[in-house]
Amino acid sequence: MLMLKTASKLMIATIGIVLGWSFATPIFEFPDEQAHIGSVSYLSVMREMPKGGTLDLSREMAETQLIMGTFRDGLGNNKYTYHPEYRPDYSESLIGPVESKIAALNTDSARSTYIGAEAAKYPPLYYALLTLPYEFVGAGTIIDRIFVLRVFNVLLVALLAYAAYWYGKVMFGKSIYGYTLATLVILQPMFSFVSAGVNSDNLHNLLSSTILLLGLLIVKKGISLQLVTASVITLLLDIYTKPQAFINVTILGLAFLMGIVIKKQYKSLILLIFAVGIIAILGWDQLSPYLGLFSVSNTHNITFIEYLRFSVSKLLAQNVVWYWGVFKWLGVVLPPIYWQVANRLVLLSVIGLAFYFYKYYKKQKISAKMPAAIFSLLASIVYGLAIFWYDYQHFKLNGYSLGIQARYFFPSILAHLSLLILGIVSLAWNAMVKRYFRLALVLVFVWLQLGGLYRLLSVYYDVSSINVLITQVSQYKSLYLKGNWWYLWFGVYVLSMLTLIRISLTRDKLVGQ
Repeated sequence: MLMLKTASKLMIATIGIVLGWSFATPIFEFPDEQAHIGSVSYLSVMREMPKGGTLDLSREMAETQLIMGTFRDGLGNNKYTYHPEYRPDYSESLIGPVESKIAALNTDSARSTYIGAEAAKYPPLYYALLTLPYEFVGAGTIIDRIFVLRVFNVLLVALLAYAAYWYGKVMFGKSIYGYTLATLVILQPMFSFVSAGVNSDNLHNLLSSTILLLGLLIVKKGISLQLVTASVITLLLDIYTKPQAFINVTILGLAFLMGIVIKKQYKSLILLIFAVGIIAILGWDQLSPYLGLFSVSNTHNITFIEYLRFSVSKLLAQNVVWYWGVFKWLGVVLPPIYWQVANRLVLLSVIGLAFYFYKYYKKQKISAKMPAAIFSLLASIVYGLAIFWYDYQHFKLNGYSLGIQARYFFPSILAHLSLLILGIVSLAWNAMVKRYFRLALVLVFVWLQLGGLYRLLSVYYDVSSINVLITQVSQYKSLYLKGNWWYLWFGVYVLSMLTLIRISLTRDKLVGQ
């Protein structure tokens, strides 16, 4: 009962944290948010998903983006591109200087007249779900509709936090590690930022996290009809959410093979073949368009070594920074001290993991956590390599990279951060030190979270005083995000942060084993 109560607190605190990012960020400032909102809007009006070659950008969306400075030209540039210092115009009241112009665009004509192509062209599940809250406030302005969609996305993150809790508990065998993992995931500043916006990545991240959890259960407990059924259903939902579900097919296959070998359930291969058949039949219309990736011709004569040199250079120079936070159309990152500390923590964890694996190799003994650690490591590698493989196919065909961003690896964030925890606590020499290391890890992520949110606020608004900040952050927002309402939302954020810290400080015996 106590564990259930604590898990509920975790999910509520998650909502409070991510709402802070969601409400503070101006409209269209999350990655590709305008494209995903465009798909929801188009589906709501036209009752079909946008397709290539059709106009899907409404006049309301286009003119609102022009007003906010986020409308992209033919080269993909807007007022923020190469100008991270740019900010929307603010007034000295709670209403933006051109906020009334945006409200005036809320007409049937502006919402159903299409003048360009911008909407995301992904499978329909995420957008079909979002039409429900979108149409619930259908009479509201585009600003009202956007913030309702953001709130819906925050609910998805709360479910992901619950999956993270179970992943940590199954991997480490203790509830406190489940809460620690969930806390780190939610407080990771870039993950908080991405999760607070409108993007089908949020549903994909949730489903991928669920697939990782199911895979971990298969590795730890063996194959059962219940786990196979849940895996097939979750994977099919992911297939109808993102093409990247291709990768999760491989990760689940890895889990099945590990479960079969570890538990010696060789007869379960029949069940695995049956599951693959169901996935192929029910997901074929979504998967088949991407089979051509396996036969891409190298029209630009790009060697793999050339691509590898380019990708590794970009990974080390850019994505190890972006993983912890990049905002304002890729123009602003966290101050160096934050990502430097975070990456040094990762290096310490790598040393700890090496020590962990070496210790058990030397003893010729397999710990209860070993299969889970191996699965987490392999799942992280598989997902990462698959992203690079897809980019390489694009490079061969078009002569340039798609531009891999660190957030593309967040579907496996549960595996990343569980390994981070394992590596850090493996450096401890007794149980007491292990507990202190775990708590120190949580406090570092609290620091990263606060630094990330402050960075976001400072690049969009004047933070020289509370009154000025509230005045500016209230503009181009819904009524419940104006003026004194911000004292409530600030209080919710602080209370949520304190709740996560308190959960992490609780001793193992108080939250159940």
